[in-house]
Amino acid sequence: MFVTVRYGADCQVIVNMHCRVLSLTAHLKKKCQCRPEDCIDLLDESGTLINLSEVESPASELASKYLQERQRYTLIRVIRGEGSESTYYESLLENLGKHHPELAERLQKLSAHPQLKDNSRKNSMQRKFHPLKEPLLGSPAKFRSTQQSKKGSALPSRPT
Repeated sequence: MFVTVRYGADCQVIVNMHCRVLSLTAHLKKKCQCRPEDCIDLLDESGTLINLSEVESPASELASKYLQERQRYTLIRVIRGEGSESTYYESLLENLGKHHPELAERLQKLSAHPQLKDNSRKNSMQRKFHPLKEPLLGSPAKFRSTQQSKKGSALPSRPT
């Protein structure tokens, strides 16, 4: 049981979805070199926000409860405003609008209208982030441009 997560400069990683939500998000943060305090989530190919960042018990719930086997997801950063301020979503896949304009449009709509997302699950451990005063220039992560990442393999190459 696996899913493919796209991020960075057209990179992707295949991950086992039969793990805890906390383990999955920690692995994805490390893989795309996000800060530990960053809040990340996934967007499926139809533009549906998965809301992993709002799971009540990420240390005990399995990611397979929220993800569909063999599906492709786009990694996004969730930036929550203080109090009643809006929530913003930022793609961690570079050039999302160029390669997937429908997903970029959906992400923009989610950011403009946070009530469109599924608010049925509330996270008591939710971290609050201040909106960025300056826009991020490029992606904060460093990404390798290897043949393996372009082929979709998540395994490192080994010398022969």
